[in-house]
Amino acid sequence: MYIGEIISNLYAEVSPQDTVAQVLNRINEFHFHGLPIVQQDSFLGLVREEDLLAEEDDSTRIADLKHTAPFVYLYDYQHIFDGLQIMSVHDHDILPVVSKEHKYIGIVTQKDILKALNQTLANNESGAIIILEMDAKDYALSHVAHIIESENTKILSIASRQVPDSNRMEMTIKVNKNNIAAVVASLWRFDYVVKATFNDGSDKNDIQDRYNLLMNYLDL
Repeated sequence: MYIGEIISNLYAEVSPQDTVAQVLNRINEFHFHGLPIVQQDSFLGLVREEDLLAEEDDSTRIADLKHTAPFVYLYDYQHIFDGLQIMSVHDHDILPVVSKEHKYIGIVTQKDILKALNQTLANNESGAIIILEMDAKDYALSHVAHIIESENTKILSIASRQVPDSNRMEMTIKVNKNNIAAVVASLWRFDYVVKATFNDGSDKNDIQDRYNLLMNYLDL
């Protein structure tokens, strides 16, 4: 999903001619920690609440303030993952959006990004979540997908991460079913470590118990 698809309908920009008092009122209205400074259709930077509060004269124009916010923005053609990364790195609750020609378009908020991420990862669809852990050298997405799909189960989304301070990978898989007993059994059978499952309809989510049941079944 592109940033241009989730631009907020809020008109939160301020002018460099606005005063500290005016912009503080806008910040209180929107409950953000900063707002974009825009002159006509040019993005000039972000003004942060802490810079405004540090100014003794609330009649000072924004153009005359010393701004400490990093000059960051998004292009409308960037992916929402880019927005999530920049928001996380710079701890912003909004990000300005510009066109390829550097014309100011609007803003995206944390809420916009989270809603888009929820949709992209199919988190709003019904289904169970499977967490696998494996050595990085054993990471084989195609093999895992084949096992799951062979149980007549569709993968809705997959995300992976490096386990901190180790050479192991963690794979989070969202599928389109809640009853995933057969899928879990197949993964165990191919020596994948099923670290946890969620939303699988069971009251007790104990992977070791399931593993023991599977071993007893295979010994029959």
